[in-house]
Amino acid sequence: MSIILTAAVMCVYVYSKTTKRIGVQNMAILISFAPAMLAFTAIFFRQIEFGVNDKGIYYNYGPVIGVCYIIGFMYIIVAIIRVVFLRDRLSVENFTAIIVGLGVWAVLAAFQFIKRDMQVSSVATMLMELILFLSMENPKEFYERSIDGIRNRDAFNMVLPERFGPGHKSFFVISVIFTGKTAIMSNSDRIELAELMKNVGKISENKIGVPAYLFNWNTLCSIIYSPEKVESFMTSINNIKDSEGKNYRLTFSVLDVQRYANGAEQVIQILNYVSGEYVYTQSSPNLVIDQNVVDKMIFRNTIEDVVRQAVKEKAFEVYYQPILCVETGKFSSAEALVRLKHPDTGKFVSPEDFIPIAEKCGLILEIDDLVFEKVCSFIARENLPRLGIKIIEVNLSGNEVVDEQTHVRLLNKMEKYHIPPQFINFEITETSYISNDEVFLENVKRLKAVGSSFSMDDFGSGYSNLLEILKMDYALVKLDKEFVWNCLDITRPENMKMLEYTINFLKDFGLHILAEGVENLDQAKILVDKGVEYLQGFYYSKAIPENEYIDFLKAQKGMFESTNV
Repeated sequence: MSIILTAAVMCVYVYSKTTKRIGVQNMAILISFAPAMLAFTAIFFRQIEFGVNDKGIYYNYGPVIGVCYIIGFMYIIVAIIRVVFLRDRLSVENFTAIIVGLGVWAVLAAFQFIKRDMQVSSVATMLMELILFLSMENPKEFYERSIDGIRNRDAFNMVLPERFGPGHKSFFVISVIFTGKTAIMSNSDRIELAELMKNVGKISENKIGVPAYLFNWNTLCSIIYSPEKVESFMTSINNIKDSEGKNYRLTFSVLDVQRYANGAEQVIQILNYVSGEYVYTQSSPNLVIDQNVVDKMIFRNTIEDVVRQAVKEKAFEVYYQPILCVETGKFSSAEALVRLKHPDTGKFVSPEDFIPIAEKCGLILEIDDLVFEKVCSFIARENLPRLGIKIIEVNLSGNEVVDEQTHVRLLNKMEKYHIPPQFINFEITETSYISNDEVFLENVKRLKAVGSSFSMDDFGSGYSNLLEILKMDYALVKLDKEFVWNCLDITRPENMKMLEYTINFLKDFGLHILAEGVENLDQAKILVDKGVEYLQGFYYSKAIPENEYIDFLKAQKGMFESTNV
């Protein structure tokens, strides 16, 4: 019975090492122990035969013993199969340790089956456990090698589920999140970060009495039961902020696990969200994770699921917003804009919600490719030049323009649909992601060489600034709608000087200018008087689907033809 029980526990152990879940689910434990319970039932209620060899040593035999051996071998074989098929979830060292341990156990168990009077099963169990402990469960493996005294993520993932065991007390997970002042870390920055984390770890260990775990590269976590110790910890961290951390901002975060998390998996999700995204939207040095934060995380994860499904099913739509050319009075260009409907509600998901998530998940390149494919197909299918269209503007994310193969993909799609490169103007968005100017400029060079043009999107907000204009030869600059609205605010007439200065500067630099967010005739008149050459906004048309855009163009074409007549 003890050997069968050990085999069942070993199967659960192997499951815990190869599952993607945090901890072991109750159902997995029940399934693992079901064969063992069958063996126990047979041992209790069926007759067990025994014999004595010529040396006077007793041994068991008979159907019940046979069943027990079969079940024991089944446990070993199932464990080996699982480890082999899921070996990509284990390190090479852990995979080797488990396979060797199970192999030794299987060999000795087979020997025991053949030589019933040789009691080697206990030796097999001992060797298996020793191999696993020395190879996988060495306590040193749960410490960060680069930061003294700090435990690693594996240790945190092992300890956290234990806190949710039967009769567990309520507890807090404290996070100290380190956010750098720049996106790129130098060697001195890394040294400073390691030193700061070591000091925070000492406070957690020595003053609060609990270990600190490196949860993410920028986050240390501690598990604390006492609210008073949480308060003391926060005070100590605030003192560090005042005396250290030249290049890092320290944010103290508190999660009341009993109130806002249902289990270890949800705790992990919340901590990942707070340290990976949410902290960068907050200015407060101390964060209390409440239901509002949890709801934002749930919404964010829901949108991620929707985006992943949409990429898989190519479910993104492209809408077109007409652009007025002031000189001709015609809508001879339009901006292609990606749209996504929620499959359950049928409502549109805002690009401001799903685009940043797609960038975080590494899906933005696939979305950009899908959109450009749809744009090229639409241009070719509807023969847009015959309807007076000269240019379609397509957004390129900062992530895409630093991909070395971007120009190849875009040129291949234009060639596939026989789209003249001169027909496409690429808008560069989110220039904050442009971390490789060399690749960026090479992509631009290759596309401009065949006739495509480029414009800067959202000038006057975020990272679209004068430095970016100096980096590259843009043909057109699009004034961000918030910038336009602020400049046209009638309660602040002095802002008009900024608009005039910006337009004059850009035109002197040889750039064409488009104003976004035009919502009424008065705005349009002022912008035209100030020298804006292209207008885009709800006053003329919102972004509309393909069929409505074709109707819009046909109506415009008919209007101009009747005027000419």
